[in-house]
Amino acid sequence: MPFKLSLRARVAFTFALLGLVVSACLAFISLHFSSAYVGRVAREMLRVESDYFVQRYAELGALPRTHSAHFRIFLSGATGDDAPPAELASLQPAEDPYEIGDNGPHRYVAVYATADGRRLYTMLDMGMEGVRERRWTRDLIALVLVGTILSAWLGWFWAGRAIAPVRRLAQRVEVLEPSRRGAEKLSPGFAEDEVGALALAFDNYQDKLYGYVRRERTFTADASHELRTPLAVIRGAIEVLLDSGQCGAAIVTRLKRMQRGADELRDLLDALLVLARSDESEANEGRTPDLDELVRSLLAERRDALNEKHLGVQHEGLANVAVAAPQKVLRVILGNLLRAVTQFADGGVLRVAVAADAVRIAHEGPPAAAEAAQIDVREHALGLGMIRRVCERWGWRLEEAVGANGDHAFVLRFT
Repeated sequence: MPFKLSLRARVAFTFALLGLVVSACLAFISLHFSSAYVGRVAREMLRVESDYFVQRYAELGALPRTHSAHFRIFLSGATGDDAPPAELASLQPAEDPYEIGDNGPHRYVAVYATADGRRLYTMLDMGMEGVRERRWTRDLIALVLVGTILSAWLGWFWAGRAIAPVRRLAQRVEVLEPSRRGAEKLSPGFAEDEVGALALAFDNYQDKLYGYVRRERTFTADASHELRTPLAVIRGAIEVLLDSGQCGAAIVTRLKRMQRGADELRDLLDALLVLARSDESEANEGRTPDLDELVRSLLAERRDALNEKHLGVQHEGLANVAVAAPQKVLRVILGNLLRAVTQFADGGVLRVAVAADAVRIAHEGPPAAAEAAQIDVREHALGLGMIRRVCERWGWRLEEAVGANGDHAFVLRFT
């Protein structure tokens, strides 16, 4: 994964880079002008002092004595300390002074011709100026660092102020749930700028999404209600045929299979109704005080169906497990999971375990291969799809595991 910076960090980094560039440019300009200024001052001082020394030499006929640590004068043809060094002896008189130095011009030398045909050398030692330049360079480096850090801090601060509306919009969008509470307008809380335009776009999208959800749930609720009447007729007819005692064993087997299919369809319709009404207040209110008691009642209701499939039941309960959801919703989910896990079973053990934050429903044993072949897999997946959507609506997680030996298990986690 590539390393990604936040928008605020990118703005701060841009400000820091800008501060670095500006500070560095100012430092280089300052160094350039400082060096040029020192050079002009040195030349001017050297010219004035040289004119004075030449005048004094012409008046005295000898070199004047200097009491300066920076200026020294030499005379060609002189001996002792007045004799010019070898590096100066070859210099010829010129209007502009010479610059002498290995690591930068630290000495300036002016050469003048005297009336008696000699050459007078005036040297200005700028060694102390080199020390000052080094200190000035260190100060400028510190200035660049301080400017960069200050720019980064200002960028971080101003970016936080600038993107505060975006963060506030993101926080409000994160808690939106138009499928439950309807579309909540965001744009009135923001100015008429780019963030306001983004909030208005979210509002328009919410309206479209809420309209789609309402149409879907209206259709689901209407279809569920319409299907209940013919389903009740089918189940009633099957019960009458089973109670008549006039059907053979083969017909009774098929009628019971039809009855199980009608019960499965009833469970699916219940799931559809829960999905359709999940945005209504009565569907979102309520609490199940004892989950284990609900599981016991479901197993008792399905005892006959489980006996027909030759299933043994092992129930591991945990008392007083409360779930913040209506019993109707949990009854629909757990009932459909019991149906799904035993749909292809013929023998084996049904294990149901209630924990503090989860319910595990598992079948251990061989599946009924012949009956599994007659069931449309898409219908089976459709039922589970409905249950998964109900779980997602309530923020729960449904895990499914199918073993190679036919074992089938579901784990419903409430966190």
